[in-house]
This record gives sequence, C-alpha cells and structure tokens, in this order.
Amino acid sequence: MATVSATIKVIGHELREMLPPVVFFGAGFNALVQTLQVMSEDSGTQPTSHLTASLGAFLVAKTILIADLLPFLNRFRHHARIFEVIWKGGIYYISTALLHVLERLFSATRAEGTFASGLEKTLQAFDWSHFAIVQMWLAILLFSYTALMIMVRDLGHESLFEAIFSEDPRRRN
Repeated sequence: MATVSATIKVIGHELREMLPPVVFFGAGFNALVQTLQVMSEDSGTQPTSHLTASLGAFLVAKTILIADLLPFLNRFRHHARIFEVIWKGGIYYISTALLHVLERLFSATRAEGTFASGLEKTLQAFDWSHFAIVQMWLAILLFSYTALMIMVRDLGHESLFEAIFSEDPRRRN
C-alpha cells in the first residue's frame, strides 16, 4: 500500500509542476490557432484545431519539465537574470522545435511507410509562412514563460502578484 501512496504523490507532484506551463502555453497556442485560422482564410490552407493546440501545450509543458532536469540548464543561475532567460529560453526553444520537427517527420513516415518517403513528403508539403509564424509565436511564448518563471522563482508568487496588481504609492497625486 505504501508504493500506491508514493505513486499517487509522485503523480500529484508531476501534475502540479505541469499546470503552470500547460495553462500558459494552452492560452498562447490557442491564440496562435486564431492567427493561423485568419491566415488560412487568405491562403486556403487547413487551419490547426484548438484541440491540437491544447495537446501541443501539454507536449511543450512536458518538454520543458524534461529539459529542466538537464544539469547544464542552470549554468547562468548566478548571473544577471537576462542571461538565464536567454540561455533557458534558447534551450527550451531548441528542444520544442526539435520535438515539432520529429513529430511531423514521424507522422509522415507512419503515413508513407518508410522514412525516406516520409521525409520527402514532409519537405514537399513544407509551408515557410506557416513555419515562420509558428516559430515566432513559439519563441515569444517560450522566452516570456522563462522570464516569468525566473521572476516567480526569485521574487516569489506573492511578491510578484503584489508588484503587478497593487497600486504603486509613488503614483498617487
């Protein structure tokens, strides 16, 4: 019975760790879907669904949690925060971009039957404007998320909330 209790604790901990990035990227990716839907009206391409965006948010959240386990990720922990944001955001960006490419390649390979034909299909169907928009959104979201999480870590939830939502007494009068 102790192993069941320990397993439940681990699962609960993992779910609590995943909640902030899932919510953050869920909102961001669904905004991205809206952008792509507007673009698809002009170009005639098939838009991405909100379900796909939500699943993408879950995958990015898990990718971030896995990347956080890498020992070199905290290389700039004791430097100015901007260095840590750039370093971690860059690692997150590379990790998620690689995941995105592998997911596309895996889907095409499965549909085509071989890796070579899947790669060929992926390259033929590649849409640079779609890729650029997705990568731009991804970079903005990842670097914003990284900066926010570093501020939460260093200032604490309460202090950050107070700094953002309370009235600044210096601005009176």
